[in-house]
Amino acid sequence: MSQNVKRGDACALPTQKNDAGFTKKFSTGELPVEPNRYHYVWAKFCPWATPAAMMIDYTGLNKVISKFATYPLRHPGIDDDWFFGKNADDEDPMLHTTRLSQNYKKAVPNFSARPTVPALIDLTTGGVVNDSSRDIMFELGGSWRGYFDQNVPDVYPDDLKAEIDAMNTRIITDITSIPGKINDVDSQAEYDMLFNQYFDRLAQLDRRLADKRFLMGDHITLPDFWLVVSLIRFDVVFYFKSKLNKKRLVDFPNLWRYAKECYQIPAFKQNTDFTAIKQHFFQVSDDPVTSFDRVIPGGPDLSKWED
Repeated sequence: MSQNVKRGDACALPTQKNDAGFTKKFSTGELPVEPNRYHYVWAKFCPWATPAAMMIDYTGLNKVISKFATYPLRHPGIDDDWFFGKNADDEDPMLHTTRLSQNYKKAVPNFSARPTVPALIDLTTGGVVNDSSRDIMFELGGSWRGYFDQNVPDVYPDDLKAEIDAMNTRIITDITSIPGKINDVDSQAEYDMLFNQYFDRLAQLDRRLADKRFLMGDHITLPDFWLVVSLIRFDVVFYFKSKLNKKRLVDFPNLWRYAKECYQIPAFKQNTDFTAIKQHFFQVSDDPVTSFDRVIPGGPDLSKWED
């Protein structure tokens, strides 16, 4: 992989569709809601793929939907595919494929676009059926409620759907997508606009959480998975790498309290890999490190997440 790969190439925005359009849904009847039939491929570094990985574990869907994470670094010389291990012949244990493009091609044989994570895969065919992070969250939160653990509050309740959808949009538009966009700016004005958009939304959410435990109230809902994943990457990578440095996460007292509380929940913690996050966004690939921009920094001090 060349060392000038864009830092925003990690995984696709929800609006960036591959040429074949993998958009099958449970809510439309295109996909049957069938336990042990689907497999979720994600990446531990990815702010788009990680929310659903957390949600699957949090709700208990991990008992009926399997998941597996790709290797966090690009392989040398290959910047358009995700492998399932450090070695080229390492397999996903459920799919028995070595790279994600193979599963896209099982669905569409002439597939030629860049494979992206997340990818929901039908184990009966081995093919990708949906690759939209937002769609997958909504579909699992709505159509798979019957398989949630009984002691888990509804993460996508009917009476809050409109508010949840609006909050998801605000978080994705103003926070999750900004680092990828800001790395591609070619003017000071564009940087300033995105910078202010990001911190204005963080400040608004910090005020919102002054009297709320979670974004929608007393229990976790879909937007919490999106926000916590983005806050962790802001703290660990984007404050430094994307020049999003007006304030640190710890300078937002309510966001910091909220993020730390969520992190202590097993489904959040066990799907947070600080090493993979730093490896991907700084080192990018397995190519030898020969320039300072690919050196993985020693900080920040991550012990504060455990305090």
